[in-house]
Amino acid sequence: MELEFHGVRGSIPIPDKNFLGYGGNTTCIEIIAENFQLIIDAGSGFKNVKIREEIPTFLLFSHFHHDHLQGLPFNDALFSKMHQIHIGSGLINRKGLKKVLSSFFSPPLFPLDLVKNNITFNIMNFETFQASAIDYFSVKTFPLCHPGGAAGYKISIENKSIVCGLDHEYGIDKKIDAGFLRESENSDLVIWDGMFTNVELKNKKGWGHSSIEQAINFSVTANSKKLFITHHSPLREDQELDKLSENWLSKNVILARENSKIKIL
Repeated sequence: MELEFHGVRGSIPIPDKNFLGYGGNTTCIEIIAENFQLIIDAGSGFKNVKIREEIPTFLLFSHFHHDHLQGLPFNDALFSKMHQIHIGSGLINRKGLKKVLSSFFSPPLFPLDLVKNNITFNIMNFETFQASAIDYFSVKTFPLCHPGGAAGYKISIENKSIVCGLDHEYGIDKKIDAGFLRESENSDLVIWDGMFTNVELKNKKGWGHSSIEQAINFSVTANSKKLFITHHSPLREDQELDKLSENWLSKNVILARENSKIKIL
């Protein structure tokens, strides 16, 4: 099993030479195994995902802010009769999910209606999504602290687990934090929202994002094997990220890079 970051930037895509090292595309994460493909969020990095024909493809949305779904229409596979993508979210039901996607991707906000009569999409309730995936992986959802809400996910395959906590503001709601921690304990890999530093957080309360320093402490408490910090600030250039990594992080806590692949052995 392998995980690939197709987008690691928060808020907006950044097409700039000073961001090439870590990447400028917004959130999109792919988990690929021999018999399935799972994608979490469809930010601008989604356009670079190779949708496989020979195995089932699953797509989960954590929430529906622009940077987590803006890439959805720009993957060519969405207009091919050779593919079907099973789509769900732990945040809302099938009806709500279909309504959100239809609203974003139809006139006047988008040139065509992406959802109507699109046979590629198999939009379903989260419980149905879980049942459809059961032969390939198990997935649990838990709430995150973010304006408008967001869903975290724990994906398990045999004895391996990946926990995705995007987008989340740690330290605001103790009950939600405890749930995130509980799902992350002894996991193989945690994906963390590290948009800010602790200094920046002082003026960003309620924005719905956590800090890089909090990731370090969380990794120790959760005893996770690896923690990848993503959702990098669109203001944070490669040079600053390199410096933060060198000064603060360890071999177990890593800044995610676009196109980087991690094997889950």
